[in-house]
Amino acid sequence: MNKSIIKLFAILGIIGAILGLIFSFLPISNLAIFPAAVGLILGFIAFNSAKKQGQNFNFPRIVVILALFAIIISVGKQLFTDNKVEIDTEFIEKEKQSEEDAVKELEEELDELEELE
Repeated sequence: MNKSIIKLFAILGIIGAILGLIFSFLPISNLAIFPAAVGLILGFIAFNSAKKQGQNFNFPRIVVILALFAIIISVGKQLFTDNKVEIDTEFIEKEKQSEEDAVKELEEELDELEELE
């Protein structure tokens, strides 16, 4: 592989790894696996190609490590966080009370109208 192609793969891989790291800390951490996996694959290709040609392969190694971190963080977040929706009983009670108050007000208005007739 040409040296410029190896650099291109490494640069695209670092972009994917960085996007994966950013996404892994956001609420959309489920999507972090995709750019991180692309970064891992491209970084691994660049790493192996640079190693075969005897070139400096520190940058592709960093790409692979960052992509692995992004994948580990994303998977860990999926496994160890419990996403559940809790029922807000206080809000439900307030809503019921508000409905009861509205019904009482309407009944009072109807009583006043009946008294006027």
